[in-house]
Amino acid sequence: MPLHPDYPLPDVDDPVMRPFWEAARQHKLLLQRDRRTGKAFWPPKPLYWNGGEVEWFEASGRGNIYSYVVGDEPFLPAFKDQLPLIMVLVEVAEGPRLVGYMINCKPHQMSFGMPVRVAFRDLTERIGLPVWEPLRSAD
Repeated sequence: MPLHPDYPLPDVDDPVMRPFWEAARQHKLLLQRDRRTGKAFWPPKPLYWNGGEVEWFEASGRGNIYSYVVGDEPFLPAFKDQLPLIMVLVEVAEGPRLVGYMINCKPHQMSFGMPVRVAFRDLTERIGLPVWEPLRSAD
């Protein structure tokens, strides 16, 4: 199904975020970490930040629901067909919290602490959007 003309798209050419979006297009989730401490963080920083001790790495793509909200009214016309839209704050296994939305899940199935994994929705040929889905016991 084609995207609604008002669907907001990320700037995949932003120099700081480009590695993230290039990996997402390949269905990989990248995060950044401090090379000295190993501490992962979000949002990404320019690679010269903190004396150049920043590097990208492929994250596990797993985490837990830290918080969520169910949208019953479209905040943009582009989201009308996706209602109810479950917007989530996921604490990934590496530590940072990322905002996204759930797929393959109904609002009544949601719970705080629910284990989730990353999935990707291809919006365009250049944009793979990380989304989240419940982690099943077979995963």
